[in-house]
Amino acid sequence: MKKTLLSLTVIAMAAFAACSKKDNTPANAASIMFVNGCVSPTTTNLDGRINNTAVSGATNISYPRSSGYKSVTAVNNAGVTMNVTSLGTQLIGGTESLVVNGHYSVFAGGMNVAPSYVFTTDDLTAPTSGKAKVRFINLCGDNISVSCYLGANKIDSNVGYKTCTRYYEVATGSLNVTMVDQSVLVNSATIINQTLLAGKIYTFMLTGTTTATTTAAALALTSINNN
Repeated sequence: MKKTLLSLTVIAMAAFAACSKKDNTPANAASIMFVNGCVSPTTTNLDGRINNTAVSGATNISYPRSSGYKSVTAVNNAGVTMNVTSLGTQLIGGTESLVVNGHYSVFAGGMNVAPSYVFTTDDLTAPTSGKAKVRFINLCGDNISVSCYLGANKIDSNVGYKTCTRYYEVATGSLNVTMVDQSVLVNSATIINQTLLAGKIYTFMLTGTTTATTTAAALALTSINNN
């Protein structure tokens, strides 16, 4: 009898502990990633906010980093902003509808004296077996149009400022990734020997300015993992 009572007590405690674990994911959740691609003379970290409430895990984002995807409550006509961490003032923002199970990215780009806002809906459907998926976004504040290359293969062209391409399925492997000004070819940025893995999804982000007076503001290419 004592053994039976002990067993029931252990089971009850385990069940209580399981119920006590807090799941912070909203029942009607969307996921959103905030990306700091905005160049400034000094370091400006940013906080992702929805309806002026900071998104957990999406604060103090340094350049050129991202928060990764964060679960938020799906809502129509949401005020989506990125605010300066130290000041709380809004740098960029827009009004967006976030649907249940939707995936989104918010990019701050350009220069902090004239920042840009780009909001994208992200297709995180897995690529064909053995393939990877890539897309490119141009956040260079000089209003240039760029071509996008994987190795010697041109993937897209005429990608203007504040423009994000669609996703492309590509072969896996290790190769150079380049985004280059179509008018002035010396204005370019490259990631050398970027590894593309099967099943993975990547965003390549061009930031900075062609007229940079400091290394920190120079054209740069950053790889962001979407899954």
